[in-house]
Amino acid sequence: MRTIGTVGEYTLIEDGMWMGTIDKEGKMHISPDMQYRSIYDFVDGIAVAFQNEKWGLIDTEGNHISEFKYNFVEPAGEGYYKAEIGAKKNLLRRDGTEVLSVWLNDVYKVENGFFQIGITQRKTKTTPTKYLHGIAHVSGNIIFPVIFDNIQWADNKKHDLFYAELDGKPYILTPDGSIYDPDQSHLPKKLSIDAEGLIEKFMNWTLPGLQFFYRDTDAPVIVDTTYHVGDIIRAGFFIDATTKLLKPNRKTRFIIASSHAAMLYEIDDMVQHNPDVKKWNLCVFHFNSYFKVMDVYKRDGVSQVLLLHIPKSAAIFLGNNGTALNFVNEAVGEGRTLVEMARKSLDEKIEMDIHSRSIDKTWEERTYHPIGLDDEFYPLPLSPVEEPVDEETVAMSSFVHKMSKDADIDGFIMEEDRFPWRGIKDHICEKCIYAKSITDKAEGCGRLFQKSFRDRYLRGHCEYWKDSLARASDFENKKQREQIEAKDKLEKESDIYALRLLNDFIAEKLSGDIEKLANFDFSKLKDDEKFGNCDGYAFSTDRCRIVKAILALCFSKAWPELTYETIDKHKYSGDIINIVSTVFGITYEDYFKALERFPVSAATLERIKRFRDMSNTIGNIMVLPSGLCLMRNTKPLGRGYTDVFLNAFYKMMINAKKCNMKVLDALNFKKKELIAYRTEANYHNTVKELMLEDFVDENGTPRKVFKGIFSWEPTVDKEDYYEAVEEYLTFCESFIPRRAERMIDKLKLIIKNN
Repeated sequence: MRTIGTVGEYTLIEDGMWMGTIDKEGKMHISPDMQYRSIYDFVDGIAVAFQNEKWGLIDTEGNHISEFKYNFVEPAGEGYYKAEIGAKKNLLRRDGTEVLSVWLNDVYKVENGFFQIGITQRKTKTTPTKYLHGIAHVSGNIIFPVIFDNIQWADNKKHDLFYAELDGKPYILTPDGSIYDPDQSHLPKKLSIDAEGLIEKFMNWTLPGLQFFYRDTDAPVIVDTTYHVGDIIRAGFFIDATTKLLKPNRKTRFIIASSHAAMLYEIDDMVQHNPDVKKWNLCVFHFNSYFKVMDVYKRDGVSQVLLLHIPKSAAIFLGNNGTALNFVNEAVGEGRTLVEMARKSLDEKIEMDIHSRSIDKTWEERTYHPIGLDDEFYPLPLSPVEEPVDEETVAMSSFVHKMSKDADIDGFIMEEDRFPWRGIKDHICEKCIYAKSITDKAEGCGRLFQKSFRDRYLRGHCEYWKDSLARASDFENKKQREQIEAKDKLEKESDIYALRLLNDFIAEKLSGDIEKLANFDFSKLKDDEKFGNCDGYAFSTDRCRIVKAILALCFSKAWPELTYETIDKHKYSGDIINIVSTVFGITYEDYFKALERFPVSAATLERIKRFRDMSNTIGNIMVLPSGLCLMRNTKPLGRGYTDVFLNAFYKMMINAKKCNMKVLDALNFKKKELIAYRTEANYHNTVKELMLEDFVDENGTPRKVFKGIFSWEPTVDKEDYYEAVEEYLTFCESFIPRRAERMIDKLKLIIKNN
């Protein structure tokens, strides 16, 4: 029995494959006879333990608190434990009961009574794999459903808010179940008018090609009360107009200033079909055309209404915008305003003769109705009417739009989100060197674009924050760590790391003489950080770094992809070949429990002690797939007897009728890897590469080496036991140093070639 570490206030002891605990006074609390393979630290009297290939919770005396049915159990914080059954996970309370009524793909650390939960949505032909998250409470209630792409505490110190993302948008969740959208993305975007852009587009629509069009009428309309300067009217019907009229012979003249009339008289086919089109110089405005009343001018009994043709958006958004309309009024050139030009037109034409078009009966009828009024001579509503359904009108509407090019202006309405930007003061961006480039609308900084910047602003944490060029950001530190880890991984996947560690070990621990490796007791490295570190696990000779390095170098051809990295990642594990407790029972320093029942001579006791010391040397350690390491210590595989284990392994490899298929599962290889590996030839290669030929006959078939007795079994008599002791010691005294010598020779060759 040997001491291998501490678990809380107890000392952890190992008797071969079984763990136990003793207190400071040396009193045993958990006996190895209870057959716990692993016992973790006790916290407030509870520990995680492994027994009969299952995990569960025990008290300080080894009594079960939970059921032992889990594939793995580990602490999850605040006195709770994460338990796994297959691919599903749950939390256990200290009394062994399960927290959640459903099992999920993931549960995470408990903090302030809350823990994250997750499910995995497997990929399909059209969607990738998605990992979704939610929040649950130790009461068993799910506070937020598993729908979020990401969830984390917004402040790791306060634990009062969660930051979450759903479809790429940020949310703040509170422990009481409320949800807040800090980005305010649930609200419609704020609309604003780009006034300068609108006016520019309005000018470009209105001015180029602006000219006058005429239409006279004697309809009973009172101009003074119907048309007011500044009013906006909608046509309401297809408006016929002409490019030229002389003296009015009607009491009302509409003079239209436009650059978007459909010049029908310029269409040859139309003129041929109807000669009046050319006769009238017919032009048409669409029924959804809008006009601004620019002037009402009276002379000699004639009222002239000046209408400026404008786009619909200008009618809605500009209204009486004096700047825009004055600009149009004054931008026509020739030293006069548009209004002055229109008045001059009437002044000149009233002295002329009447144009023949003015007395054309048909033309008079076509131009009778006043612009912008309904059949009762009331103003038409400004809202545009939908396109009619009869084919003739639809065709005409489309034709007029196409000819006049009167499509409405757009691109001047700006959409602004409601992001709650309050500036950098008292926020994560304060004092950051990238903050100088932040825009007023939080569209990014000197390091991040809008989405990334806003996400970090809302979270209150930014991995790119730095207050000087010389200071590394969290992101830069992470990148540096990743580069180091990547370098370490590459070195561990090759022989570089293991070889460097071995050379350092020879120089520092063996005085430069590799031959001393044969008798080096690795249990002495327990407190050695460089060579004895077990990377977070309780110290064990077969787990320490230098042993992993030696195993990776010596036995690289024994198993598929065997490297220091695969041992480090627990695909493979070091394992003691001949275990002291297998024959001598619980062992603690110079105490061997079996010798209480079967006392031995002083000479034999010294041999047993020497074997105990030899058991932790390199000649007595091999490497196996991690699953096989655990199975070796079960009854079907000999409980530590290597000859029984090797026989079960052989039957599995040759696919014998009565082979133990659990041995196959314990390999934990990928399907293709397993099919390629499981052959008799590979069995022989593994035995040879592991240097286990002493356990097989001349044909390579496993042979029975030991009697296979266990001292605690009541049926074992003294003669059988003493024979088993002699047999075991004799074999090990020869096998271990001889195998160590072979391993050292191989290591010498590797060092020489590198």
